[in-house]
Amino acid sequence: MRSLLHAPRTRKRSIAAATLGALALIGSLLVATPAHALNDTGTGGVFVPSTGRILDTAKGTGGFSTAMEAGKYRTIKVAGLAGLPDDGSVGAVSLNATVGGSSGYGTLFGRPDAYTGRTTMLIYNGVSGEYTSNTATLAVGADGTIQVMTETAARLILDVQGYYTANTDGTAAGGFVPVTKRIVVTRSGIGAAKAAIGPGKSIDVQVTGANGIPAGASGAVVNLIAINTNASDGYLTPYATGATKPVNSLHYAPSENTSIQAQVPLSADGKMTIANSVTTVDLIVDVQGYFTAAGKGGAVFTPAYGRAYDSRATGNTALGEQETRSIQIAGTAGVPVMGSGITAVVLTLIVAHGGGDGYADVYADGKTNPGITAINFNTGEIQTNTITVPLGANGKIALRNAAKATNYVIDVQGWYTNPAAPRISCATPYQSGSWVANIPENDISCSVTTTAATFSGEQVRIVVDDDEYPVTPLSETSTTSQTVAVPAIGGAHTIVANRVGVNDTATDTVSSAYSFTLGDWANETLNPTPPSPQTAGMTPTLDAVPENDTFGSDVQRKYTLSANPDGATNPIIATGWTSAPYAIPVGVLTDGATYYWTLELKGTAGGRSNVSDVLSPVWTFTASSAADAAADAMIAEDDANAPTGDSSTPTSSSAGTPSSTDSTSSASDWSIGFGDGARVSFADGAAGTGAQSKAAAVREYHSVYPECPDSAKAGHVVENLSRAGAYGAPGHKAHLSCGKGSPYYDKSGKQGDYGMRHIAGKHGRDFDRPIREYPQAFNGASWKDLMYVTLDHTLRAPGNGVSYNAKSDNFNYNGPLDVYYKDKKVHSYRALVAVSNGNWAVVTAYAQ
Repeated sequence: MRSLLHAPRTRKRSIAAATLGALALIGSLLVATPAHALNDTGTGGVFVPSTGRILDTAKGTGGFSTAMEAGKYRTIKVAGLAGLPDDGSVGAVSLNATVGGSSGYGTLFGRPDAYTGRTTMLIYNGVSGEYTSNTATLAVGADGTIQVMTETAARLILDVQGYYTANTDGTAAGGFVPVTKRIVVTRSGIGAAKAAIGPGKSIDVQVTGANGIPAGASGAVVNLIAINTNASDGYLTPYATGATKPVNSLHYAPSENTSIQAQVPLSADGKMTIANSVTTVDLIVDVQGYFTAAGKGGAVFTPAYGRAYDSRATGNTALGEQETRSIQIAGTAGVPVMGSGITAVVLTLIVAHGGGDGYADVYADGKTNPGITAINFNTGEIQTNTITVPLGANGKIALRNAAKATNYVIDVQGWYTNPAAPRISCATPYQSGSWVANIPENDISCSVTTTAATFSGEQVRIVVDDDEYPVTPLSETSTTSQTVAVPAIGGAHTIVANRVGVNDTATDTVSSAYSFTLGDWANETLNPTPPSPQTAGMTPTLDAVPENDTFGSDVQRKYTLSANPDGATNPIIATGWTSAPYAIPVGVLTDGATYYWTLELKGTAGGRSNVSDVLSPVWTFTASSAADAAADAMIAEDDANAPTGDSSTPTSSSAGTPSSTDSTSSASDWSIGFGDGARVSFADGAAGTGAQSKAAAVREYHSVYPECPDSAKAGHVVENLSRAGAYGAPGHKAHLSCGKGSPYYDKSGKQGDYGMRHIAGKHGRDFDRPIREYPQAFNGASWKDLMYVTLDHTLRAPGNGVSYNAKSDNFNYNGPLDVYYKDKKVHSYRALVAVSNGNWAVVTAYAQ
């Protein structure tokens, strides 16, 4: 957030007096900035025009009615004044600062708070009755204030020109685009009438259109050069044509040329009005850039400070007459390096004693001089002006001295950046947008490359299939490259990379997404639920999952259930097309009867453009009330042996069902079920439930650790879930291990290759979902508590919807997880569980 500045002037006075008064000043100014480390002072965004006076120490405006005290900072309220919001959305404020009433030369400094480096706002003179103006942009402190200090006692006026938002969504107006062009010369009749501007008069200037600035631009950065041949000074006030004239006063000096930068809003038809005060002046207007219309992008501003160049420093020399010198800006004085997305810089250009009457040009190094002026000065003067200038491809600016040998100092106020989105790439054939039917044996390695940081603390956040990688700080000097692994499992996969701030906040819309799909479910073996042949309960849920793939969101299902072995004749159930599993209602099945069923599927598969239509083989199950009773007995046994907790089924009630946010219900009114008659209550809280389910896991399986400790290495086994003879696969074990993407790492920061990420990382959010939506039902339980309960009640016995596939060494479960209130089902999720002896251990998710 920053705004532009305009130039101060230093009035002609005794050269000897001016020199003596300035020697100490220049000495204090020329303080070198340490080598590279970004010197931003706040967050950046887009420019929003606003006007108003927030300080005048002679009038009491801003709470001060006495002159500034030499060397003492004053805290000035900014947010909530002069049209600026007071909601934390202001990142920096663009000010027109005017200093007068000083007994000598001095510097005005500003900063957001006492803990941040100061920015050079202007150098002022001590000529009686004269005022010096310049525009400067300062970061705004967290409390909505700034701090300012003058080196001598003086009157200080601060007028707001606008502000920069604390961040941007990429659609707001006010992004910056550099443009360099002279658009007005009143002496020649260019862009305005061929006439000087008299006292109290104004000119209207057409900015958009033929000047390289598109229609709809919201504002412009201009350098106003007042050519004053009169013995008295005056001021200019630029504003949007048709708007009310603000109080902003950009002061120019008598009997000389004065350069003053300003950030000016434009009218709907792209015009600005420039009003003159009490003298007659000619005017030159040079454009340095414009602010975009809404939705048109543009670079965002970051406020900063630092000394970029000093020709008086050891090893440097004054610029000779007509000399053009290349000066490195990017990568110095805390400015981002080239390649980061930096497009332009905002600088305080200081003339440290003009070697003669003259001026200087500043432009992108390596480009043709556009013929616009950066600053004007007279012999022996100290002058400052704010300039906004694009950088050459080498990160340099070109400074041309159109005067006798003169020293220059360049301070940084900030920079504009349009950072590149992270670049994501994967090996062939896994291009973004592709669909690869063959699933590889190993995870797919992809890379994410992000250009250098544009502000301190900038990071990149990478998410692979909802599996969050640790946020990584960006290098301030080079690109940051990372390798990520996409699981070699069927289905759609997406990598998302975002540039984020130090508090994990998004910066603009600087993000990338890369997606591809694996597998061909239409040619995969389908694993049915209930398993076939198998004994099931009286109200089983029918569904199937492809062995090594997942269904796309467009896949539709049609179920047919019959007592005939062909699965079709005299159907008992024949559904229409649906996108969900089918739960057989109560009363449809006969205890002890055998049923045959098929599933027809249609949808896109394998990357083919045509729709696949697949009919399953005939599957069979036997309905059994004993299976339901056995499951109930197993849960009852677990409950009886659990050291803590209460998983009894709540009693039925005719009371109404509360909403998910109703806080009046008791936890004992709620329970969850798994479609097999089993119910679990969280009435005793997270600790009790966790201990209960954990105890069951210890008894039923073999448990090692509940999570990955800091000392765990990649592949460290957390739990071995084993039940010899279960699922028709004697002795097989599924292991849950520490792994990549998990929030747990070893002390060196190394991650594992697989395992725990599928619970703690990728699917921890899925466990959170029922808890977030029905907090009363879970009574403070965490996702780990729900994870243990789910594993306990879904990966248990053959009759509970779990099947084993010898080819892939996978156990699969696809069944409901239902939320009950007083024995009434109020919401149903799907518990999707795959347990493997191979690379991905336990994967669990909840879907609507």
